[in-house]
Amino acid sequence: MYSLNPSNPSFFNSDKLLSEFIRQASVCHGCRLCFNYCDSFPTLFNYTDKKGPKNLTLDDLFDVASKCFHCKMCYVNCPYVPPHEFNMDFPSLMEWAWLYYKKKRGLAIRDFIFEMLDGVKFARPLAKVIMEKNKELLGIHREAPTLPVAEKGLREKAKPKHIDNPKAKVALFPTCLVENFFPEIGEDLIEVYNELGIEVIIPNFVCCGAPMLDSGDVDRLKKNAEYNVKLIEDLVKKGYDVVSPIPTCTLMIREYKRILDRDVPKVYDAMEYLLKLKNEGKIELKGKIDRNIYYHPPCHLKYLQVGLPGVRLLRSMGGKVDISNNGCSGIDGGWGLRNYETAKRVGSKMMESFKQSKADVFSTECPLAGLQIEKASNRKPLHPIQLLKEAMKNG
Repeated sequence: MYSLNPSNPSFFNSDKLLSEFIRQASVCHGCRLCFNYCDSFPTLFNYTDKKGPKNLTLDDLFDVASKCFHCKMCYVNCPYVPPHEFNMDFPSLMEWAWLYYKKKRGLAIRDFIFEMLDGVKFARPLAKVIMEKNKELLGIHREAPTLPVAEKGLREKAKPKHIDNPKAKVALFPTCLVENFFPEIGEDLIEVYNELGIEVIIPNFVCCGAPMLDSGDVDRLKKNAEYNVKLIEDLVKKGYDVVSPIPTCTLMIREYKRILDRDVPKVYDAMEYLLKLKNEGKIELKGKIDRNIYYHPPCHLKYLQVGLPGVRLLRSMGGKVDISNNGCSGIDGGWGLRNYETAKRVGSKMMESFKQSKADVFSTECPLAGLQIEKASNRKPLHPIQLLKEAMKNG
């Protein structure tokens, strides 16, 4: 609906931006279904109640946008999104407003430092010290969970097997999170895919751009999108399907359409892709899960509209999966690490549910939500691909 491309003149059209804000705020003012989703909506309603939607200003918009952490749950649950005639897309409006505001205002040094997650691989010992003892340098709240910097990245550790006559060919978009902080997720994904006869390669992708969206760096966001899309298009031409294990990163690649103003090839969620191959009869999952699993559905996975493929696969192998329906973790791509007072409040119901759960194991596709789960329960959740790996070994 809105271009996030700074090369597109409409991106800087402040009259259009304000007009769209007033239009959507008028709908939200009369609905208020999202009143408790995040601080953006109470702030919005405070303005509309005091002055009315028609008298809103760009400063009001920027205040509202500064409190959006891009979970996109207002879109998932809004009754007025396309094809409804109201054509609502509040989270995309917030992204446009935030990127416009930061482009006009300029970025702080801390913003540049925070978005350099793909640079961790060049200074792992230093990054580890900063994450553990100097979070404030990155603008990360002192009480926020600590990102565990891996001693070796996925590309150093992973050893994909050569597969003769593969059932499918996959290019893994490992994401900064898997490459630098949670390489075990990538290793287990490769092992499972290889065991199922799927060829896996790890091209030299760069960061998906989620940290740039959080910090408001629209120029670097576009640069990364251009690089990744070129690589994705080349891989697709060579017969590879591109797969990502982290829903936030999969979502960001989908956002490239608005960042570059053109269509981009589909990138699959890792569990979505396995379910697709299973439904097509190309792979057969053998093994048994004899455990009770408490599962957190990531907000960004819901936005992708692919269902809960990880849950379906775990249940197909006997897993007793109970789904937590206690809202967002509050972290959302790293925003909550810098705004942890808000993240704690937003994620409190989810955290409490895991604290109280007696399930044998916890699971989620989002390792950042996993940090909240671990903080609340002292138990580290596993990615569904890791539970599949265990089940296949037991089979």
